[in-house]
Amino acid sequence: MKQLFRFTARIACVVVMISLPVITGHAADKLSYSGKYSVERLKTTSGSETETALDVVQTEDNIEVTRVELGKRTTSWCPFNGSEGDYTSPGGVPGKCKAQLKTKYLILESVVVARPQPTAPSVHIQTRERWQLSADAKTLTLKTDVDFPDVPSGIEVAIAGGTLTRKYTRTENP
Repeated sequence: MKQLFRFTARIACVVVMISLPVITGHAADKLSYSGKYSVERLKTTSGSETETALDVVQTEDNIEVTRVELGKRTTSWCPFNGSEGDYTSPGGVPGKCKAQLKTKYLILESVVVARPQPTAPSVHIQTRERWQLSADAKTLTLKTDVDFPDVPSGIEVAIAGGTLTRKYTRTENP
C-alpha cells in the first residue's frame, strides 16, 4: 500500500512538472496592449495635417482606450466578459462596446446610433477593430471595419463604410 502511494505521488509530480510550462506559457501568451501610441501625421481632405494618438490601459477585466483625433479626446471602456461597456466615437457620439482577447489579436466591437440629419431616421454604425502587436510590441496595427446595417447597400460607400488600416508606434510603456 505504501509503495502504491509513493508511485501515485511520483506520477502526480511528473504530471505537474510536465504541465507547468504549458500553464505558464498560456499566461505569457496574453498580450498587453497598455501604453501610449502615436500614428504618423495624416493629411485630411482639407489638406491640413492631424495627429492621432492612443492611450491604452488594459486590465484583466477590461480595456480603456483614450483616443485623440482632430484635437478631440474621447475615452471608451470595453469589458472582456462579453457585456457592454461605454464607448464614445471619435466624433463624440456615445455608444456601446465590448472586447475579446484572441491569441494574436484584440477585437473591439462598438455600436453607435447617429442621426445624420435632424429629420432623417437614425442609423446604426457598427465598428470592428482588430488590434495586432508586432513581435517586439513596438508597432500596433489597427484594422477597422465600419458597417451601416440600416443603410441600403448602394449608399454605403458614399458615407465612408469599409476598411481602414493604421499603424501606430508605441511611444511609452505603462
